[in-house]
Amino acid sequence: MNGRRLTALGMAALLAGMTVFAAGCEKGSGSEAERAELKESSNELVKSSGETEAADAEGQDDITLRFMWWGSDARHEATLAVIEQYEQLHPNVKIEAEYGGYDGYFEKLTTQVSGGTAADIVQFDASMTRDLMAMGEVFADLNDYSAQLDTSDFDQNFLKSFSYYDGRMVGLPTGVNAGIWLTDTSVLEAAGIKLEDIRTWDDFISAGETIHSKNEEQYLFNIDITTLGKEGVYALMAQITGKELIDQDTNKLNFAEEDLKKVFTVINDFYDKNVAEPAADSAPYDTQVNTNPKWISHDLGCTYTATSNVTGNYYDFQDSAAAMDIPQFADAKESGILFRPAQLIGVAANCRYPEEAARFLDYFFNSDEAAAVLKDCRSIPATANGRKICEDNGYLDPVLAEAVEKAQESATANQNLSVPAEIIEILQDATEKIAYKQGSIDEITEEAMGLMEEALERIG
Repeated sequence: MNGRRLTALGMAALLAGMTVFAAGCEKGSGSEAERAELKESSNELVKSSGETEAADAEGQDDITLRFMWWGSDARHEATLAVIEQYEQLHPNVKIEAEYGGYDGYFEKLTTQVSGGTAADIVQFDASMTRDLMAMGEVFADLNDYSAQLDTSDFDQNFLKSFSYYDGRMVGLPTGVNAGIWLTDTSVLEAAGIKLEDIRTWDDFISAGETIHSKNEEQYLFNIDITTLGKEGVYALMAQITGKELIDQDTNKLNFAEEDLKKVFTVINDFYDKNVAEPAADSAPYDTQVNTNPKWISHDLGCTYTATSNVTGNYYDFQDSAAAMDIPQFADAKESGILFRPAQLIGVAANCRYPEEAARFLDYFFNSDEAAAVLKDCRSIPATANGRKICEDNGYLDPVLAEAVEKAQESATANQNLSVPAEIIEILQDATEKIAYKQGSIDEITEEAMGLMEEALERIG
């Protein structure tokens, strides 16, 4: 049994009965007073929008919809408030909320899809689309509900890139998501390092060595194996090859064994040269790196995550926060920067009331009232109106906005949205072996290459 699975089992008792937050999301956010204020402001917004819709709903049949999503406390509270808004405007509609953390979400969703019990409205990651649609006609084509759902306020090129599968609009983006190297510059400056001096991976590793040599309690990189073995590998490999991880036409790997060895060597340096905290110490905070006590005590210099994960109390060093430029190989072919939807939300193909589900999504994405409550709980809003409301009211974190702006300018062309889950697991297991020194780089690389080639051959 590997270290990551041992950790999961060891933490099971501790996590029992607790909400598991999304990968990289904060522990929670908001006091009771703040939550009450959110609810009160939400209700006032609904009242200000008028009572005509509620009056129109009188005499209509009762409708129940299920809405499933993952996220942080901040996301849960905002989404529940918007559901309450909609239900006040449509008394005949009841929306049952099903929410929790990211851990196990995909497995739960695929089980529900297989059994025909998926929720009517589903939040899913763009990287899940291929595997979900391979199970059948999972999501309705939202183009069929244009009378109920207006998509004109979205960037149409963004929709074309991420919302469609085989010509069907299977989901709408909840926000614009970018990879962010969120940095506490005070940690760097205490070690005499300037943020702008970190340009290459060699610079990054050297900075990590310097920080730890000056203070043995500190490390530069706050990272977990799950993220490093997926998004980290994607970014490094994009810089090396300038291609998707897998050729979609041939279903074969788009890189050579020597390329993978180069990626794994960088990852090995993170742990071997004290750039990252020892894997055994950081393991309890896998996918929840913001809960690491060293992050809270400002003993970790930076983390890599998605902007959609940085909400609420994710960090508390606003005065020294910055979005570091992703380090590069000297001969990088692409930036390796993530730029994609925060999540997608779709309507199940077997939804009993698809028109009503589409009406709810229209309210969720297009109403001023919903935008004012959701703010940036799913990253920078994907609609022009949603962004304007957030900008006008100061809801956007300037560091996140900077990261998204950088990503828009220089994001990698290859976002690896169609990598099979089995390939991801092989890469994450290999990353774990490197972190725990369970073999040489050559051995781990050779094994991973063989397992991935075998898996792709089997998948076809």
